[in-house]
Amino acid sequence: MKLVSCYIAHFGKITEFKYDFDEGFNPILQENGWGKTTFSVFIKAMFYGLEYSPNTKKKLLERNHYLPWDGSLCGGNIVFTAKDRRYRIERTFGKTDKDDTFALYDDVTGLLSNDYTEDIGEELFRVDRDSFEKSVYIPQLSLGTGMTDSLNAKMGNLTAARDDISNFDVALKSVKDARVEYTRNSKINPGKLYGVKNEINKCKEEYEKLPAIEESVEAMSCLVEEKQGNLNQLNAEKVKLAETIQLQSKKEQELGAYKIHKENLDSELGKLAELEEFFKSGIPTDDEIIMLEQTERDLAVHERALRGLSEDRSRETPVFDKPFTERIPDDSEFAMWNKMASNLSELRAKAEHSKLSEESNKQLTELKFFFDKMEPTDEQLSHIERQTTLITGLEARVSQSNERLITLRAEQEANEKLNKKNTVSVWHIIGTIFLVIFIMTGVVFSNYLTDIVGRIVEIVSFVAIIVDVVILSISGRRTHKNKMKQAAEYEERVSEEEDALELSTLELRELQEECSEFLSHFLLTRADTMQENVYEIRRKLDQYRHLLEEEKSRHQEAEGTLDELADLQLELYTKIQPFATWYGINLYEMGGEYEFLAQLKKDAEKYAKYLEEQEEIDSHESSIKTMTEDINNILSRYPIDKSLERLEQIQSISIKKRAYTAIKERVDNLKEEIAKFEEMYDVNEQVQSVDDLQQKQNILDEQIMELNRQIMQEKDNLAQALEDVERLSDISEQIERLEVKEKEFKKNAELLTKTEDFLQRARESFQSKYMQPLQNGLHKYLSLINGPEATKSGYAIEDFELDMDLNIKLAYSGSTKSAEYLSQGYQDLVALCSRLALVDVLYPDEKPILILDDPFTNLDDKKIKESLKLLHKIADERQTVYFTCHDSRI
Repeated sequence: MKLVSCYIAHFGKITEFKYDFDEGFNPILQENGWGKTTFSVFIKAMFYGLEYSPNTKKKLLERNHYLPWDGSLCGGNIVFTAKDRRYRIERTFGKTDKDDTFALYDDVTGLLSNDYTEDIGEELFRVDRDSFEKSVYIPQLSLGTGMTDSLNAKMGNLTAARDDISNFDVALKSVKDARVEYTRNSKINPGKLYGVKNEINKCKEEYEKLPAIEESVEAMSCLVEEKQGNLNQLNAEKVKLAETIQLQSKKEQELGAYKIHKENLDSELGKLAELEEFFKSGIPTDDEIIMLEQTERDLAVHERALRGLSEDRSRETPVFDKPFTERIPDDSEFAMWNKMASNLSELRAKAEHSKLSEESNKQLTELKFFFDKMEPTDEQLSHIERQTTLITGLEARVSQSNERLITLRAEQEANEKLNKKNTVSVWHIIGTIFLVIFIMTGVVFSNYLTDIVGRIVEIVSFVAIIVDVVILSISGRRTHKNKMKQAAEYEERVSEEEDALELSTLELRELQEECSEFLSHFLLTRADTMQENVYEIRRKLDQYRHLLEEEKSRHQEAEGTLDELADLQLELYTKIQPFATWYGINLYEMGGEYEFLAQLKKDAEKYAKYLEEQEEIDSHESSIKTMTEDINNILSRYPIDKSLERLEQIQSISIKKRAYTAIKERVDNLKEEIAKFEEMYDVNEQVQSVDDLQQKQNILDEQIMELNRQIMQEKDNLAQALEDVERLSDISEQIERLEVKEKEFKKNAELLTKTEDFLQRARESFQSKYMQPLQNGLHKYLSLINGPEATKSGYAIEDFELDMDLNIKLAYSGSTKSAEYLSQGYQDLVALCSRLALVDVLYPDEKPILILDDPFTNLDDKKIKESLKLLHKIADERQTVYFTCHDSRI
């Protein structure tokens, strides 16, 4: 199997890339970052696809790494030969494996081929992706290999049993996991066997508690009966005590109600005396209180209004009242003045419109300065424009003459060099060769043939020599004459071109001087050509003439409105200037009457509003003064707390009046009830108190409650103990069931242990059949690298061996060590040999490709040299693709 070519449309950072593979060794030298690893992964992906897993949090899969970031379609094609047929694989890759596409074509016919499926890698190489990476595909920094079930099946030639071999690790793990489920000795998660044992021990410990629990049940039953008897006795005492308390309580209630009425009467009389002292100046009527409260509310309204007006005035700017000391203009006057001001603005605008705009005036000033030295006529400008046009043509002619002159001189120089080089023509060389041949022929024939024939040949040879010399002489003279004629022609052409250039340059200089003199009268901007400067003068001259005409026209229009403007201004300023004087404004000098009238009206309105507010403030102050005096006169009649607010003082009078009325009514009712009670009962009878009896009853209730609680607790304990007795009675049967289960678990654990041991021994027996070819291959490649002229490690080749998992071991000084005891460079060297031995065992007949992604980064120059020699030897038998970033490793 061999690779022919590949095309990468988009894969990682490689885009639109094509590569053709050679038969043997294919070195690919590129700098770091070019995408060598990407190229090697692309080759693998063409045969095995890209890995995909929905859970990509653990690591960055190849699919995520090599999909183009810009969203381009990822994929390409690869052409290869296998079993004397030529195929082409075309694949594209998406975000998931469902988005991938695969197609296999016969590259000769171009038709789809069904010889292989999408799993073409496994069908060609007879190994899965992991085994491919551990055999013929050698990625960067991964020279080492390892055993997989797929490699086991391939090396053992057990393709038919591949599914069973591939599932060996799964089966072995399943047996081991099943055994551990029985034998695991963990406190947190014990196995079935240890779990059953622990359960049996717990059951036995519980069963031993049964006699002690039965004794405690009997004791608790006796204690409950004893406390129940005590409870019945206490309940009987409580019934008798309740009857005694009821009789005595009835007698005591009669005298208690009388005492309560007497105490309430004394309390109410004390409160009534305090209120009578408060109203010693007289009790106000309800109408007086209502009037007082209404006056306070009105006073509060006036105070809030006055406070709001004062706050508004404090926030406002002071009014400007000086212009209005005599009078305030009314709205009709302001309307008339504003109309006159508006007319003034219209007249000024009309007069201003008769002038040039500020921008036009500015442009006119600039143009007057521009044409200060000279204002050209149309004839002068037209003449200069024609001259600049001629200058442009002459400049082009001079430029073309220079280019032709440079070309002629270059041709002349090239012709001279050619003539010097070809001094001896081809005919001279051929003639000289014939001359030598004729001479040799004459000498040979004169020495080795008969006298007559030799003499004839010799004469003919000398005649030929003379003819050849004459021809050479004539040819040389003719060639020299042709060279001289060509040189003379070039000299004449160069001279004519130089004369034409000189005439054009002289004419151009005269025209430029004339135009420069004309342009010096103007201050021009920098331009590429004089023609552009002349166009600028033409444009500005037209604009200058247009602005002069417009200025003259507008000046004539302005003379009409000035008189009307002066009369109206005098009339308006006479009326409003007296007001403007207070603002420090002289309208005759400053103008701005419209803005002044707006300010004057604003100040007049503000002053008028100020006068209205002042009138309102005076009204509120007068009302507040009158109402305050009326309220204070009434409040002074009562001993009220002066620290209270005015409204609170008034409310306290109303509250005390209502309290006085209510207390007086309650006093009258109590006196009436006491009088009735004294008529009905003997108030001097001594009624026995029930406090002692109630205290005794409380103590009795507490004893009964405590005894009930104890009985409930003892019953709960007894019920729990009875449940324990019943539960422990069933434990003996549970122990028997658990012991049967324990025997069953032991049997299963022993069976699984034997099964696991049998599988391990079967695997070792299976692997031992092909370990010897691997060992031989390792020693063969080590001998090629570690030969007499190569890099010697100090170890014998026989000291290296491979174990069942393809790990490299080193036997040294009577002990076996891992390859980690070697230097990193020598580890990589031995790993390469083991990898090549594995490939030989895997593919004894058809030789697949070998892909190496810069695997010699840890090797020194000597080891690299020997490793490359080894790769070149291997490349004679199998196609090898070798990626590297440094020319020292090729």
